[in-house]
Amino acid sequence: MNKKPGSQHFNPERSAAIEALLVSVAQDGTPENQHFQNTKGKKILLAGVAVALVATGGAALTQLPVTDKSSILCFARAELNGHQFPGTTVTLLAGARPGEPKPDNPVPIEDALAACRDIWAQHVLDPNAPSGGADPKLFDSNFSYPVPDPLTVCVLDDGRAAVIPGDEKVCGSLGLALKTDTVR
Repeated sequence: MNKKPGSQHFNPERSAAIEALLVSVAQDGTPENQHFQNTKGKKILLAGVAVALVATGGAALTQLPVTDKSSILCFARAELNGHQFPGTTVTLLAGARPGEPKPDNPVPIEDALAACRDIWAQHVLDPNAPSGGADPKLFDSNFSYPVPDPLTVCVLDDGRAAVIPGDEKVCGSLGLALKTDTVR
């Protein structure tokens, strides 16, 4: 063993003192045992509070603005597996007609919530379908299909909006940020 200058050496007296302290901590009713029990209880309580905050959506406090408005994701239900989600991606393309090439630059979608409400009202989404998409034969051109309430706008890692059925906690539960209008 290398000796370092100024380090304390173990000697019989020091070893006996350490052993006596350990015995005192382990023995019920001693002041050292009471201190150990109280400190352990506080640590367990603090750890429990931390776990509860995370489990109840403490991560939902993260808020970000939408920075990419080229497309949005409309979720049929609160489920995300990597980049896979039940629902549809919406992109607005000005001047796109059947048989013509699509324009290079999509029209920015300024109101993701309104766009996804329209998708729901047309019955494009079905939360019971594996893909989240409704049967095209059931399309509602009158925009009268029921829209889930609430719908929440979350922000994906790439800056796009994702509109998901559920309250504000849904973003944190999926590891996403809640949309904010302020730019940081």
